[in-house]
Amino acid sequence: MEQRDERRPVPALRALGGMLASPGATFASFPARQPWFVPLLLFSLIGAVTAALVASVMANALAPQAADISQQAGLPAAEAGNVAQFVRLLSLVTGTVVGFLSPFFYVFVTALVVWVLAMLLRQRLPFAQVFSLATYAYLPHVFGTLVLTGLVVAGAYDVMAMGGALPTSLKVLFPEATGGFLAGLARRVELFGLWSTVLLGIGLAAATRRTSRWGIGVALAAWLLLVVAGSALGSLVPGPGSWPAATGGAPGLGGGIPR
Repeated sequence: MEQRDERRPVPALRALGGMLASPGATFASFPARQPWFVPLLLFSLIGAVTAALVASVMANALAPQAADISQQAGLPAAEAGNVAQFVRLLSLVTGTVVGFLSPFFYVFVTALVVWVLAMLLRQRLPFAQVFSLATYAYLPHVFGTLVLTGLVVAGAYDVMAMGGALPTSLKVLFPEATGGFLAGLARRVELFGLWSTVLLGIGLAAATRRTSRWGIGVALAAWLLLVVAGSALGSLVPGPGSWPAATGGAPGLGGGIPR
């Protein structure tokens, strides 16, 4: 007969603090049904606000360009001004919406890949439990987004010139990376993403009662798969423009808005 998990859920804020102070002990105290909605909603709200701030900076740069292009195309000055206002509004709305939705999307993709890998390794876990682990492991991406937003708003980092890459990615060290795949790879290998991946591995180890080496190994394998797949897809189907990076992203996807 399967033994029931009688442990009570850890309060969300305490669990998030435990990701910084003692992730191993915090994950070990999680029941199988540790709630994920509150932290994920918090991440989404932070993502929406930070993406809106970065998008506003970008919109201020894009709107005049849109007005100039419109005038060169023969539109009157008044209509060109309307085009600039539309571009500014579209940038803000799109950045905010994608910033809000990105955390859920990336956590879902990461949880799915890790869940499948664990099953292939004959380690069965409920998908909801893996999703919860991936949610709490997402926390480092929030810090990455806050760093990005502060630098962009202060004018110290040109996110458009860097293709939306976080300032802690390999893209900053190798800005001359050529080719869609290499550029995408450099953008996705990022400090906060690796931190998040290690956290997820610690959570897997606690949930499966395996060693940390095993859990981190599975998480790194998932990260590598997502890095390669995301870079390959980005090189085949380039995304529109240079949107700001929203809150983090799941391990391996490099955070932010996909391209």
